[in-house]
Amino acid sequence: MIGQLDRISGQILRAIPITCLALLFAFLFVNVVARTFQLAGFSWFDEIVRGLFAWMVFVGAAALWREKDHFQVDWLPAALPPLANRGLRIVTSVLAICFLGVMTKYGFDLTLKAKALTPILKLPTSLFYVVIPISGGVMLIYSIADLIRLLSGFKSSKETYK
Repeated sequence: MIGQLDRISGQILRAIPITCLALLFAFLFVNVVARTFQLAGFSWFDEIVRGLFAWMVFVGAAALWREKDHFQVDWLPAALPPLANRGLRIVTSVLAICFLGVMTKYGFDLTLKAKALTPILKLPTSLFYVVIPISGGVMLIYSIADLIRLLSGFKSSKETYK
């Protein structure tokens, strides 16, 4: 059950940034063509790009976090003996959990405080900010699961520092 939920969440976490990137490309292409041939100007273009970019970046970061495919400098853990390596990974996981907890909490607060509307489309700016606590929460869940695996001695399916 949990494995199936994890696979579904992984598919969703990959689909959202891919869709955002495709839409960004399409909007940019249409905007360039329209401006080149002086067909039209899209005053709402910046608002859509800002929102799509925010969702692409934050959900993409959560997808990379889930897969452990984000950039990592692993020379120190690789140079340590196994016990020190595990200790370092535990400390790193705890620090990540603290950071993600703060990011999620303040992202949630920012979303709740955002009452403004975008100038042209009149979209609530909270639509752009809500991705911060969502992605932070997803990364937090995966970080806690990794810490539990580390503390219990289980190896993750993609252990980075062997």
